[in-house]
Amino acid sequence: MRLEKGDFGTAIYLDEHEFKKLCRPGAGADTCIWAMVGSKGLECGYSNRHPELVRRWKAGETVAKRDGCDVVKAVMKCQKIKSLN
Repeated sequence: MRLEKGDFGTAIYLDEHEFKKLCRPGAGADTCIWAMVGSKGLECGYSNRHPELVRRWKAGETVAKRDGCDVVKAVMKCQKIKSLN
């Protein structure tokens, strides 16, 4: 897992093993809604939620239903604590 600070928050990049384990692509409703593939590879969109995806997810229009994972939530919590110090 690699974190990069950017103009729009923290980007979270995953290797293939992490992506499959944490995001569970192809697992239907248990797939994480924030699993994405971008120009830099596999990534987690949990920290940079796209408004249209949020709208579709809340309206029940997506196959994926899971809102993140414990690993990413813990990483983001640590990042918030670091930024307060």
